[in-house]
Amino acid sequence: MEEKYRYDTAANREFLKEIRERLFAFGHRFPSPAGGSYYLGDDGTPMTERPRETWITSRMVHVYSLAKFLGHPGSEALIEKGLEGLTGELRDKVNDGWYAGVTSDGGILPDKQCYAHAFVILAASSAYLAGAKQARELLDHALEVYDRYFWMEEEGLSADTWDTAFAVLDDYRGLNANMHSVEAFLAVADAIGDERYRTRAGRIIGHVVNYPSPKGNGLVTAQS
Repeated sequence: MEEKYRYDTAANREFLKEIRERLFAFGHRFPSPAGGSYYLGDDGTPMTERPRETWITSRMVHVYSLAKFLGHPGSEALIEKGLEGLTGELRDKVNDGWYAGVTSDGGILPDKQCYAHAFVILAASSAYLAGAKQARELLDHALEVYDRYFWMEEEGLSADTWDTAFAVLDDYRGLNANMHSVEAFLAVADAIGDERYRTRAGRIIGHVVNYPSPKGNGLVTAQS
């Protein structure tokens, strides 16, 4: 076995650093002029014809927050640009919350997804720890929206999808949204020390760990 594949050797650490830096460099062109994240082609070229989605933008903010911790050049500017998208074109300034995304011609993707809102919380938590100036305000707002519309206290689970106006709630409960809510809640607890969110993460895990999945799709409805 080559030395670079032996865990925690000097050669392995250098090998992993090279891979990490290539991945960070690959994503540098993610931000649109307004900050929402483009999909990227195999060579990192922005796919401008595709929608700019909230969850991807949030994930890129999270990634470059980690990159900043690791000293990757240019990370701070990319964090700020992604946050610009989350506080600008991807935010619904009429009904509150975040669109699933915006289309290439400036339209919106309908509905309000727990999945996307959980990613906003993760992004804001990571950016806050990375020192981004507007991250704490974004985090406080994202938590307020999530708590108002998605957290179901009696169930100890997250709702999945509202219509765009936050007027009609679907009764479906999806494990994917709850899984990313756990990730987001743990990030919040670590970032600002609010242990309520760690407790919520535990409640979700306690509910779903024993859910049967007879079709192997990992999903459950509110009636299950």
